[in-house]
Amino acid sequence: MTAALYLQVARTLQDRIATGTHPIGSLLPTEHMLAEEFGVSRQTVRQAIGHLRTMKLLSARKGIGTRVEASRPHSSYYHSLQSLQDLFQFAADAQYRVTDVERVSVTGREAEELGCRPGRTWLRLTGLRELPGTLGAPGPLCQTIVMIDGRYAEIADTPRVHTRAIFAQIEDRFGVTVTEVHQDIEATLLNAEQAAVLQSEPGSPALLITRRFFGNGRTLIQLTRNLHAAGRFRYSMMVRRDV
Repeated sequence: MTAALYLQVARTLQDRIATGTHPIGSLLPTEHMLAEEFGVSRQTVRQAIGHLRTMKLLSARKGIGTRVEASRPHSSYYHSLQSLQDLFQFAADAQYRVTDVERVSVTGREAEELGCRPGRTWLRLTGLRELPGTLGAPGPLCQTIVMIDGRYAEIADTPRVHTRAIFAQIEDRFGVTVTEVHQDIEATLLNAEQAAVLQSEPGSPALLITRRFFGNGRTLIQLTRNLHAAGRFRYSMMVRRDV
């Protein structure tokens, strides 16, 4: 699966901005020029530019054009999820530094959440996602806990800093395929321990994103919880009407 076309255009433009091809203060080529270059419609270009404007990388003024305002997002990470490819991009953008690895025998509520019988062995990875080179970052992007089916626990032998999605590594190493990803998003408050890890204030708002990765037969392969402190993460999702 590939990312939406406008996101592909947006990422190419974002790379050009970050590398100085389009420096701060310069104007982007016109919508018509970009549409011809990328072989897409002007509407797709508008969506890409709108995406980058939301990230505060661009501004647009009538009669002037689209101006580059920043080389990279400074205060928060903006994530748009349309396909598994976007999860690959998230893992590449925000490296995962594992601080703790343990094999656990799940029981009670945790076993229920994982949809398995009590006593089943899972691998738990705990760590932080960070944005390398981000200026002015107030703390880690998020705390990430990954639960992996014990059959794939050898993934713990991999390096402690991951720049590639864990589920993709499992697919490659064990020959399984992730066929579905279910996502839940909920508002929560940080307890004292979580606040200390995220360098935030206890009781402050946060966003908890839980993703379940299923293989053939709807077997749960991996469950991931990302806990984001307020102001460090923005999430975008596009929904289209069926025709």
